[in-house]
This record gives sequence, C-alpha cells and structure tokens, in this order.
Amino acid sequence: MQKFRYIFLLIIFFSVFSCKEETKKTELASVFGKKLYLEDIQDIIPKGSNKEDSLMILRSKVDLWTRKQTLLNRAEINLSAEQKDINYIVEEYRESLLIEKYKQEYIKQYLDTGITLAQIESYYNEYPESFILNNDIVKAYYFKFDSNENVNLFRQYFLSDNKDAIIKMINFADNKAADYIDFSQNWIDLSIISDILPISLNNAESVVNQSKRIQTRDKNYIYFVYFTDYKLKGQKMPFDFAEEQIKTILLNKRKTNLINQLEVKIYKNAVKNGRIKVYIK
Repeated sequence: MQKFRYIFLLIIFFSVFSCKEETKKTELASVFGKKLYLEDIQDIIPKGSNKEDSLMILRSKVDLWTRKQTLLNRAEINLSAEQKDINYIVEEYRESLLIEKYKQEYIKQYLDTGITLAQIESYYNEYPESFILNNDIVKAYYFKFDSNENVNLFRQYFLSDNKDAIIKMINFADNKAADYIDFSQNWIDLSIISDILPISLNNAESVVNQSKRIQTRDKNYIYFVYFTDYKLKGQKMPFDFAEEQIKTILLNKRKTNLINQLEVKIYKNAVKNGRIKVYIK
C-alpha cells in the first residue's frame, strides 16, 4: 500500500509541475526481467481522478501487464523458432489492411449511391423468393393506461368503426395514457407487441382476424392494441418492408462491381506498362 501511495504522489507531482527534467523511472512491476514503469503508463489515468480511482486504474493496468508477460514468456519458451516467426503473418495482415483501406476510399469517391424507386421495384419483382417473411409482422396502435384511469370513453372510440375513431383515441391517449406508441407507419414483428403486453400473441392471423383489437389488463395497467394490417410468416414481404433491405443489396452489388472493375483496370494497366512479369508458363 505504501508503494502505491508513493506512486500517487508522483502522479500529482508530474501533473501539477509538468516537470520536463529527466528523473529516475519508477518501477511498478517486473516479469522475467521485463519492467513496467509508471512514466510509461501514467497517461492512462484521467485528469482529475481522485486517489482511489487512480490506484484502482494502476492496479488494473499492472495486473493485465503481468498476466500478459507471463503468457508471453511461456509462449517464447514453448514455441519453436519456426512457430515464433510471425513476420510473414504481420506483413500479410498489413497488406490486407492497406488494400482494404484503399478500396474503402475508392468507394467513397466513386460509388453512385443514387437508387431510384423504379430500380427497387424492379429488384423486388425480379427476385420474389428473396423476400419471404420469417416472422408475422403487423401495423398497429398501442395504448396503455393506469388501472385506475377512467377509460370508458376511450373504449367507445376503440370499439367504434367510425373513420375518425383512431384520431379520437390518439387525442384521448395524448392526455391520459401512461404510454402510447404508433406502430401504424412501419411494419414490426408481432413479437414486439407481444413483449409489451401481459399476454402472449403467437399468430397474427388469429389475433387480427378476431376483431383487429386486443383488450387486456394486469394488476397495474389496462392495455389496448388496434391493428391496421398484418402479414404472415412465409408470405412475401410488403414492398415498404423490403425497401430498405433492397437498397442495401443494390448498394452492395454496386460496391462489388466497382471494386472488380478497379482490380481489372489496375491489373491491365500494370501488364500494359510491363510492370507484371510472369515466368511460369
């Protein structure tokens, strides 16, 4: 503990006086002759840290370093010279990183990201088998009220088939609901609705076809769900559900084509300029 108190005083000394004079390094740990010094890691301690936090950070760093060095020492002893020769692996990794970095920069500069609605529709119609639902999806309104809330008027709107009933429900919920979510604009998995209800919903068709409405309650809340549409697992995705997915697919295809064209162009230019010589026929 005395050692760490001494270390902490050194940290304060370095941060307050920003001393640039050469000082003897403060050793924190050693493993098989390798040493870890305070001056080499003191920047990991955030400015303004109190004593306890600073010591905790230092202890953690020292522990990680010593564990790493013991494993490294064991690896050095037990691996053969051939096994320890990883320079070629490092070089291959470096080369791969450079190539990938160049590809990404090239894509940023030259990729056409403009995708028209007609292109999306064309792909959607050409590959219907690619857009099959894995889960039931729905559009709905979700309402949640405290159990002691008077919801008689809301229930009248909820059970009504009048065109303005939804607007009236929303207006009522804005003032009275503990929670209200409009899921009517975008498709969602039925499971999302099921997860926020005290009951389980297993099949959109059976749920929605009953009345397009669900009323339930638990000890603290009353729940209402008004469904506006649904599609079943195994059916083709609605176009607006698949639209973003198709955009991603089309962009990825363009990226692949762009990089393929780049590779061919670079290779042909190198051959043309005599930069490539192959001696195996």
